[in-house]
Amino acid sequence: MMLTMENIKPLYIPKSKRLKGLTVYCYRCKTNVSEICKKSGKPISQCQHGENHVFKVYIHVNGTSNQRRTKKLETRNLNEAIIQAIAFKNEVQGKAKPIIENEKKNVERKRENQHKPYLLVNALARYIGWLHNEGVPAHRVKIRSDEHIKDVERSLKVLVECLNNNGYNFSSLSIDDINDEIVGHLYLHLEKTGMANRTFNKHLGYYTSFLKWYADEYNYPIRNYFERVNRKLLNPNPEAINQDEYEALLKQITPENGIKEYGNGEKPKRNLYRSWLADGIKLALETGRRREEIINLKWSNIQESEGIKYIKVEDYKVNHIQKRMTEKEKKYIYIPVTASLLKLLNELDYEKYQETDNFILAPEINIQRNRVMSDTLSRGFTHYYDQLNTGRKLTFKSLRKAYITNLEIFMGGGNTKSITGHSDNQVIEKNYIDKKEMAKAARNFNVFPTENERSDALKEIRNKSKEATQEKSLDV
Repeated sequence: MMLTMENIKPLYIPKSKRLKGLTVYCYRCKTNVSEICKKSGKPISQCQHGENHVFKVYIHVNGTSNQRRTKKLETRNLNEAIIQAIAFKNEVQGKAKPIIENEKKNVERKRENQHKPYLLVNALARYIGWLHNEGVPAHRVKIRSDEHIKDVERSLKVLVECLNNNGYNFSSLSIDDINDEIVGHLYLHLEKTGMANRTFNKHLGYYTSFLKWYADEYNYPIRNYFERVNRKLLNPNPEAINQDEYEALLKQITPENGIKEYGNGEKPKRNLYRSWLADGIKLALETGRRREEIINLKWSNIQESEGIKYIKVEDYKVNHIQKRMTEKEKKYIYIPVTASLLKLLNELDYEKYQETDNFILAPEINIQRNRVMSDTLSRGFTHYYDQLNTGRKLTFKSLRKAYITNLEIFMGGGNTKSITGHSDNQVIEKNYIDKKEMAKAARNFNVFPTENERSDALKEIRNKSKEATQEKSLDV
């Protein structure tokens, strides 16, 4: 995201930054300018002659009726211009300190923070650099996925777009200009897009994090107005892909069906087919893991204990969030190698590559695997699934939800988290369990069983009790 200023942009002083005596002078029009260009009649922000603009300050000389002193300021930075204007005013009026309390605070704050990105445009640019770990001390480096950083950049672009649409001069806005009015405009802007509640909340979360970062990074007291916005209520309705859809999806994955056309004409056609896409989808269903973990699975991750095979997988999400960097700190998930998973692994040449450090999926891709493959898995799944016309809008995550839902049906009793690695059952219940699939699994349940069914159940209970008693007597 390019957030840079150009020197040829027209100068403008927004209402929130106006200071008595400070103005913009145009050497082309030979006059002071403000909202509207006096020659073209257009908003000053559209002026094509910004290079002719300068900041000027006019100060009345005390003790005279109309005498004043004028100074052309040698800066195009509005905040610097304000500071210079206040200093010039003090010089002309013979005062050691500004008479306006707000001006005094602004000067002191600017002096304290002269090396800080005070303008919003510069602060956002620095924030993006910080997310990329540019200039970050080694002990504060945090590894973030390219996908996450791009998501944040897209969200910040929405903020910039909103400000421009509502008449703000983004180039001259400062961090201190962020207030309830701006947040209100942004709130309405996000609502008009019709985005999902979760996406809406995610945008607000990114803006909140940005201001928290600025306050912490520069030890700067600033009110975080984004924290005050009520988040929208979420009603998760996890949907898992079912067996019929899954089998139909795999058949649909062909080069011919991979052509993606963009209706807006802004992007050319592209083919989303990849020779490894179907295998990636299969691995996702059979392991229940996330894209990044599937992409980085290696044959050496498959281990065996007492004749039982399992796959040791790093929990990338938890490790990144909790900054678990060393091998001792990292959290791992242990995936059971089921009969169907073993069959898939054999199809991918398990016997040939076992115990090697080759990647299980698409070993031919050796550079920037996450960047190249993560997006393709997601977009590829959505593209081919939409062709099934099921009436549902499933994403790649539906594979993980299918795995966890059926694991819960099989394991029961809240034991699923021991396989998935979740800290509690509520997260699983809320975000991963497809309630419809659970209902299907209980189709043989009978509130009032028949007499025969009741007798069989009682008989089974008695047998188990008898076996337990016999075991205890043997122990004695």
